[in-house]
Amino acid sequence: MSFASPAWLFGLLALPAVALLEALLARRDAQRAARFVARPLWTRVVRRPAAGWRWARVALLLVGTAGLVLALARPEWGVVREKVEREGVDVVLALDSSGSMATEDVSPSRFFIARNALQSLVGELEGDRIGLLAFEGEAYPLVPLTLDADAVGLFLETLEPGIVPAPGSSLGVGLAKGLEMFVDKERRNKALVLVSDGEDLEGEVEEAIRKAKEAGVVVHTVGVGTDRGQPVPDFDRQGNRNGFKKDEAGSVVVSRLHAETLEAIAKGTGGTYVALSPTNASLTSVAAAIEGMERKTLAREWSYRKRERYQVPLGVALGCFTLALLLPPFPLRRPRALARAAALVLASLAPASSSAADAKQVAGEVLLKPKRLTQEARGEFERGNHPAALQAFEKASQSRPTDPAARFNLADGLYKNGKFDEAAAIYEALGAPGSSLAPAARFNLGNTRFQKQDFAGAADAYKDALRLTPGDAEAINNLEMALRALQQQKQDQQKQQDKRKQDDQKQDQERDQQSKPQDDEKKDGKQDQRQQQGQQPERPKTEEEKEKERFQKEAGMPKERAMQLLDALQQNEKDEQKRLLAAKAKRKAGRDW
Repeated sequence: MSFASPAWLFGLLALPAVALLEALLARRDAQRAARFVARPLWTRVVRRPAAGWRWARVALLLVGTAGLVLALARPEWGVVREKVEREGVDVVLALDSSGSMATEDVSPSRFFIARNALQSLVGELEGDRIGLLAFEGEAYPLVPLTLDADAVGLFLETLEPGIVPAPGSSLGVGLAKGLEMFVDKERRNKALVLVSDGEDLEGEVEEAIRKAKEAGVVVHTVGVGTDRGQPVPDFDRQGNRNGFKKDEAGSVVVSRLHAETLEAIAKGTGGTYVALSPTNASLTSVAAAIEGMERKTLAREWSYRKRERYQVPLGVALGCFTLALLLPPFPLRRPRALARAAALVLASLAPASSSAADAKQVAGEVLLKPKRLTQEARGEFERGNHPAALQAFEKASQSRPTDPAARFNLADGLYKNGKFDEAAAIYEALGAPGSSLAPAARFNLGNTRFQKQDFAGAADAYKDALRLTPGDAEAINNLEMALRALQQQKQDQQKQQDKRKQDDQKQDQERDQQSKPQDDEKKDGKQDQRQQQGQQPERPKTEEEKEKERFQKEAGMPKERAMQLLDALQQNEKDEQKRLLAAKAKRKAGRDW
């Protein structure tokens, strides 16, 4: 037997303490009654059931409480075999990764907003099979149709503009390759989400729309960018910005949103068109349209789980509570005796000098103390007294250690006092999925890591916050700052490494200069010794002669002949590369955005 929620079992530890408390109260009750009435006269004066009925009721209440605790712990034994069918829609996500998607007419860039929108859409398509492809001049499937949404999200994280080797922008190629990813050729339950700025340099859209209609695929298009547009940035292989792209005439290329092309694709296939912006980066309407499609069975499998038996201890608990209410039997009950017993119980629970008003005051103090401390701490915050505010938050958290709001306030106090490690630990614990404080906790965790200069960790936290609250302007702004700081940190580290290399080279040169005169003196000494012995000094071989002898020995041919062959091969390779580039340039007319 096992328990689904074993933490409730700790409640059983309180039952012995309750039994002991009841025994102490019964003893004190008897002592108080003995002060007013002698024990031999109890049967005549005090009309109440025998002590055995009281202990029987206590036993039933304890057993019922134990049964209730066991029911909350959800005991499990036995196995249940269930047939599980997954129903959903096949969805292919086609993301434009051309150079024009790096345009910054929407902050921080078109590609960044498009990728975040697709990540939020993946989270909304529960139970659907999802595929992913990136397209530019060519299209490359990255994830086939799968029920593993986490794999799709992982590949989305790694995508960047220019990831496809063939530059350019061809909507027709992206649509055609997306249609090939549907393994089921039926005319239902298939949708393709195309995210692009609408630029098409190949002109194959009409043919792709015709094929989509024939395949029964509904294409939803998502446009990102502005009608005014901006110049397309140019980056080198290391990701460093080198100005802006230019066309054949040398003019700066300006990329604009071609909404009419995307609207034509959506209208021609029965889909919807959505425009993204920094303030509206949600694809909820697309998700709703996909969820409204006819669904089919995607997978059938058998599931095995343990059978919950909470009904057994719950039934025992209800039976015990019912018997406890019925005891003692009816003839032995005395209304007045019950009233006096209730009065004695109330008197035993409170000191003799206390009153109802005092008890109410104590209860109010216990219940309102955390709230009062929290208000006091916020007042100290407004006055700028952060240490005092932290002390008040700590007291409020100690009063309610399981209250997430109190722990969140404590983390804020720790952050304001510079205790970033402790604050980060609390924020990370409160940022678990499903918590109402998760978005704010992940956002504040990013701020804490940023203060610690852990820019990579801060970026991850901001991304988590954006997944929970897509379109949050503050989270997007902070994420951009973290990414820039991370890039600057890497550049500073690279500069330090380059500086250390230069210093090492300089030290090596100084050591060489210091040792050179000694070598010259040794050479002069050897020459003098040879002259004294009457021998003719041999001419030392140059480095070039030594290299030629070594090459002749290893390659089996003179170095001049090998260099001629290498030059011929390189020339042939250059001619072939020029031919391929000329063919590609002819096809694309020099457009690589």
